[in-house]
Amino acid sequence: MTPSEAIKKKKVRVYARVSTEGQEGTIPDQLKTIEKGLKALGFKGKSQVYSEQASGTKKDREQLQQMLQDIRDSPEDAVLVVRDFQRFTRDPVHYGALWDEFRDKGVRLVSINENMASGTAAEPDPQSDLLIPILIAAGGSEVNIRKVQTKQGVDRSREKGIFAGTPLSLYPKDALEPRAELLRLLAVKIPGNEIARRLGKSSSWVRKNKKQIEEILVAGGSELLDSWLNAVVLIRNMEIEKGEGKGPKATVRMKTVRRMTSGYLATPQDFTAPTQEDLDEYFNNFSEYKKQR
Repeated sequence: MTPSEAIKKKKVRVYARVSTEGQEGTIPDQLKTIEKGLKALGFKGKSQVYSEQASGTKKDREQLQQMLQDIRDSPEDAVLVVRDFQRFTRDPVHYGALWDEFRDKGVRLVSINENMASGTAAEPDPQSDLLIPILIAAGGSEVNIRKVQTKQGVDRSREKGIFAGTPLSLYPKDALEPRAELLRLLAVKIPGNEIARRLGKSSSWVRKNKKQIEEILVAGGSELLDSWLNAVVLIRNMEIEKGEGKGPKATVRMKTVRRMTSGYLATPQDFTAPTQEDLDEYFNNFSEYKKQR
């Protein structure tokens, strides 16, 4: 069945999805593409739109599940329209799990870009029923390859003492090193809200850093905690002198220092504590340690 035949006299529900917040601007573009495509197919009615920022590898997306439930609850014959089949899912296994129920009910999935409509249990379409899972699997394969490459990169980085993720802020502009002050205030049983006020930090900052301190104590006791705080002070002092190692104004030398010590700062139980000699090595010979593009 052609897409124009699939949408004829049906309640059209439109689903648009992006994977990351940085892609949010493309949702309007998706909807424009779908609207233009529906007009070309002869649709003149009003569609119901569902859109969200969520990974296509997950089944439990809020708007997707809401749309599927609305199709179940509505007495109207429906058709689901997407810009491309990978907006619906990037996992062919999920495609079957999510769509078999609606295929049995005679609901079709239509892609504007692929100009294709799925078959139903009563009216299968051999070509589209074969191609749709393949197209979805192609997108899923790209995601899986990136996951493998990312994990390999993280593993290699960890061997060098690099931890994936956002580096800790060491607050070189604060008068006192805040984590050492947090530990001191916790030791005299100052309440969390009061600690936050005194340090000029949020309550969530206090809770997060208190949790990290507790995890370090469990992993290696006060000796590991002292070593960690000493490393924090060493790197912070270098940032006070040389400039911060994170943020848009950070220099490549200090970024390199922070990158090479990020593993220890995040999980000191897994890495060797950096010395001042290490920091100077990373700073002076940064080209050997900086992130390679």
